[in-house]
This record gives sequence, C-alpha cells and structure tokens, in this order.
Amino acid sequence: MVAELLIDFILAFARILAAIILSAGALYTGISMLNRLTSGIDEWKLIKKGNVAVGLFYTTVMFSLMLFVAPRISEFIVYIQNVLPIELTILNLLILFVNYILSLLLGTAIIFLTIHIIDRLTSDLDEMAELEKGNVAVALIMSVVLISVVLASSVPAESIFSIIKSLESAL
Repeated sequence: MVAELLIDFILAFARILAAIILSAGALYTGISMLNRLTSGIDEWKLIKKGNVAVGLFYTTVMFSLMLFVAPRISEFIVYIQNVLPIELTILNLLILFVNYILSLLLGTAIIFLTIHIIDRLTSDLDEMAELEKGNVAVALIMSVVLISVVLASSVPAESIFSIIKSLESAL
C-alpha cells in the first residue's frame, strides 16, 4: 500500500516535470521563431520599455503554439505510468514524443505562414513597424487572426497525430 502510494507520487511528479520540460521546449520554440520573424526589432528591449503591442503579439505567438502543442503534451504525460512492460512503454513514449515534435514543427509552420499571409494581405501596412511603434490595434488584429487560424488548423491536424499514434497498435 505504501509502496504503491510512493510509486504514484513519483509518477505524478514525473508527469509534472515532463509537462514543464515539454512546455518550456514549446515556448522556447515560439520565442526563437518570433525572433527570426522580427529580426528588425528587439522585442525584449521594447517589452522592457512597456510596448504593449509587442508584448501582446509575443504572448499570442507563444499561446498559439501552446494551443497547438498542448494536446500532445497531455497525451505524453498521461501515458507516463507503470502498467505496461518497459519495452512497450518506451516504444509508446517514443511515438508520443514524435507526435510532440511534429506538433511543434507543424504549429511553428502554421504560425509562420499565418504571419506571412497577414503581411501579404495587408501590403499597405508594415505590421512589424506598427508593433514597434506600439500600435495595439495592429497587435490585437494579428493576435485574433493568429489564434483563429491555429484553432481552425488544429482540428484537421488531429488526423495526422492520430495516424502516428495508431502506430502503437500496429507495432
């Protein structure tokens, strides 16, 4: 009884640690991507100065990526348990990790494409320059478009992740 409780406690701690590590990886990916997209501006310098527009946009990019990746993180951490033979557990965790990496790549690509599409559709507006000037209206519009596209894209993307996850039963 005590041993089972101790194992459950250790596994719960492992789930929390895995969630933190995988979330941090996703957020780091989002920050890195945004730094590449906005190479002409120093986001952190502007955020330190109180530029709400840049802060809002920066936050939205990270939130959008987490919206896309969170289901993969959940699948991964829920699976951490002690009920299967270790060989099957490692194989299944590997498949779930592949789904996580794929969701990071796909989510990053969707965000990147969305930002570039917004830029192309609004040829008379330099969004990054407006963000740098602190234009909150531009930040709000870009943020809503970005979240909307990520939410809409996550539904069909689920089929890709389901296909990869179905490899568990095939193997």
